[in-house]
Amino acid sequence: MKKIILTSVLFLIPMILSAQLKMGVMDPDVVLDALPETAQVQADLQNFIQQRQTTFQTRYQDWLGEMTAYSESVEAGEIDEADRPAEEQRLTEIQEELNSLQQLIQRQIQERQNELFNPLLLRVENAMAEVSDEMGLDFVINKTTNTGDPIIYYSSQRAPDITEQVIQKLTQN
Repeated sequence: MKKIILTSVLFLIPMILSAQLKMGVMDPDVVLDALPETAQVQADLQNFIQQRQTTFQTRYQDWLGEMTAYSESVEAGEIDEADRPAEEQRLTEIQEELNSLQQLIQRQIQERQNELFNPLLLRVENAMAEVSDEMGLDFVINKTTNTGDPIIYYSSQRAPDITEQVIQKLTQN
């Protein structure tokens, strides 16, 4: 009998504890969109991306031009059989350099995005912590993912949405 009561009590403790926890939800995308700095950060990132794409596109177009010129020279019989392997090797090396450049540019874009957005995300995180403390919340759950898929599939109307309070906290200073 003691074992049954002890097991029942141990089973009920997590349910009792969870009933006392307060939880809120927040949509970080809405918060970020409400910050005036977000538009500037996005514009800076877009300019950075455009510069990198222009650099890559220029080199890619040069390589395409060289490939076309080589093909036309081969068709016209202007290149000796002995010279073809060296020229094909050179063009292949350029293609490999382009692949490496493309990967480098992707890493640079990711690093720049992190560099620009991390300060904003840190501000949002700090404001969320302040609002949560003020409201006595134990947890705040992300309302949606970047793709718009909900992380919470059910949320009662009792769970406070602190998105607006976080925006106010960030924009009042």
